[in-house]
Amino acid sequence: MSSNMHIERVCKFCNSKFIARTTKTQYCSNKCSSRAYKQAARREKLEIARVEESITGKFRTKVKFLELEGKQLLTITEASAYLNITHLTLRRWIKEKRILSSRIGKKHLIRKDYLDTLIL
Repeated sequence: MSSNMHIERVCKFCNSKFIARTTKTQYCSNKCSSRAYKQAARREKLEIARVEESITGKFRTKVKFLELEGKQLLTITEASAYLNITHLTLRRWIKEKRILSSRIGKKHLIRKDYLDTLIL
C-alpha cells in the first residue's frame, strides 16, 4: 500500500524523525519495530510476574485460598500454600515425621485441622 505520500513522523522507539510512506507506519526501521516488540513483551511478562507475586506471596502456587476453606483434606500443594512453605519442605517434614499424612496410592492427604493445631 505504498504511495507517493511522504509523511514526516517520529519513531516511537528511538524518537528520530523519518519519512513514512503509509499512514500506519510507527517505526523508522524494522530494527526499531522488533526492539519495541521485544520491550513490550518483556514488560508484559514482568507485569504478570508482579501480579502473581502480589497474589500468592513469595511462593508461586496455583492454589486459590478460597477453594481451601471448604476442604478438610489437603494435598501437598494445597497444604504447602496454606502454610506458605514450599512443597519440598513439606515433603521433607512428612519424611521426618514432623507432619502426619495419609497416603492413598502416591497421593498424600493432610488434615486441615491438624495443620491448624500445628500453627497455633
